[in-house]
Amino acid sequence: MAIAAHIVLALTLLSAALLGGLLLHAFFKRGSGFWPSPKGSRDHAIAFGLFRLFCGGTVVFALLDWGSLGWEHWSRIAIGAPLMLGAFAVTLRGYAFLGLDNTYCAQDGLVTGGIYAYSRNPQYVSSVIATLGLAIFAGSWLTIFLAGALFALYLLFALNEERWLHASYGERFAQYMREAPRFLDARSFRRAREALAA
Repeated sequence: MAIAAHIVLALTLLSAALLGGLLLHAFFKRGSGFWPSPKGSRDHAIAFGLFRLFCGGTVVFALLDWGSLGWEHWSRIAIGAPLMLGAFAVTLRGYAFLGLDNTYCAQDGLVTGGIYAYSRNPQYVSSVIATLGLAIFAGSWLTIFLAGALFALYLLFALNEERWLHASYGERFAQYMREAPRFLDARSFRRAREALAA
């Protein structure tokens, strides 16, 4: 692996570790205010700065680590590219459906329909799938590990957000938690099957 890839990987992992530590602290120290935090606040800028550094670093690293998986067949790109682009399209659809401000922790109303009927965090699920698609596309085995790190960060984001959403929306959110999984489970696939059959 080239030295540039080592540097990018180190910065990417450092940003994940710092962000994960801050999210864990926020979860265990209720009322710390780190996440969710108002758009424009210092904490919001730190959280998104570290998150964007991690995501950008993941993409750059995957490209620098091109082919390390040893899967040289064209099928790698034929599988990875549609998986990555399709999942990214779902992420963008989630932004459009939820609204950009609500995505970034505004309180513009609890959204439970559309893709949010299948998962309380569909953008988190699709982003992890897109990163796995990137790993396959680039043939980078360490990018698979980074997809796991992304999932861990999303779990910490979700745990903090759930407490905030429950405080904001009360029983409506509690009912939604009972109806839709945090990420995906059998209910998600059953609902998808029912929607396709309708």
